[in-house]
Amino acid sequence: MTTPRLARLVADGDATAVRAAVAGAPRLLAGTVEHAGESGWTALHLAAAEGREDVVRDLVAAGADLTARTESGRTPLHVAVEHSPALVGVLCQLGAVVDAPAAAYLDDVDRLTRELDAGAALTDPVSGLDLLVLAAAGGAAGTLRLLLARGADPDGGALAAAATARRADLVRALLDAGASVDRRDPDTGRTPLHDAVSTGTGGDAPEVVRVLLAAGADVNATTNDGASALDISRVAAARSRRVDAGQASVVDGLVDLLVGAGATD
Repeated sequence: MTTPRLARLVADGDATAVRAAVAGAPRLLAGTVEHAGESGWTALHLAAAEGREDVVRDLVAAGADLTARTESGRTPLHVAVEHSPALVGVLCQLGAVVDAPAAAYLDDVDRLTRELDAGAALTDPVSGLDLLVLAAAGGAAGTLRLLLARGADPDGGALAAAATARRADLVRALLDAGASVDRRDPDTGRTPLHDAVSTGTGGDAPEVVRVLLAAGADVNATTNDGASALDISRVAAARSRRVDAGQASVVDGLVDLLVGAGATD
């Protein structure tokens, strides 16, 4: 058994095979592979990224290192924060250390206060994670307000994260703090309005859209691929209509909001 083979088993979610592999060759727990253009990913990192709770638990029980870091400094907990939020609590329960990035995401105000008082940077120098973006992504109102009070840049991508999380209260807080309502993602050209309409019907997507529009969001802004918020909403409505008529009515409501604000084809 090789580490790349173990990585494939993890990606496939084959918990039985993973257990057998690490039982027969414990050295595999410390082995690393390249993932997403970055080296240093252990099997535990990969399991966290894939959202494989059973595999995560098996690997930790077998002795996987919860503090192992990728080339960019991400621990398995950091990976879960970014890719599999449902596993954050699991990893903490299993003994993962809650550092500043994790505390920001988990809305652990006391822990984050201690970390900041001890000198933690607003952007983690090891992992490169922006604490305010993590707080917004986690829907963490307490740590978001703490970070803003400590001088975090509201215009570093947190507004898009809050819109994706469909948290109108956090969107308002960031706009009040000076976030640009039409800040574009440097890679995709998406604005927070695109994010608000492309993340399904959970949370309070209509209110997030209303808040962004009231703040002057460009309703006809397009992504680098040429998609407007209206385009994205119509595709989502058509997809939802095939699966759940109730969800489709909510997305249709987003379409109506956009059209009412002047969105055009």
